[in-house]
Amino acid sequence: MIRYRTRDITSLIYEPCACGRTLARMKKTMGRSDDMLIIKGVNVFPSQIEEILFSIEGCEPHYQLIVQRTGTTDILEIDIEVTENIFFDEMKKQRAFLESIERRIHSALGVGATVKLVEPNSIPRHEGKAQRVIDKRSL
Repeated sequence: MIRYRTRDITSLIYEPCACGRTLARMKKTMGRSDDMLIIKGVNVFPSQIEEILFSIEGCEPHYQLIVQRTGTTDILEIDIEVTENIFFDEMKKQRAFLESIERRIHSALGVGATVKLVEPNSIPRHEGKAQRVIDKRSL
């Protein structure tokens, strides 16, 4: 298969395969260049954030990234749908949960993000591809 202008970010392996094949092989796709955001000089892919959120119990598979610019600083806000039981009666537990998500995102991406927990079904659903990124920055 020939892949041309797919906007997939990957690289080729030219060493012969253990099975004996000598053709170049493609590594696993890391993301898409058209989905990539640059936040404070760091390349951020929505798929990276999705991976982190799916590993956290209580997070739903629906999220939205909102990018804004204040002065010359880019700000990333992540709205995450969570299950009903995450809205604890105790604000301390909810705050600790929120801070743990922010720490995991910061350590994985190298960029801080503001996380906002939202109720189930509050992020708009679309037929087909979901709109995960809202970029409010003006050039």
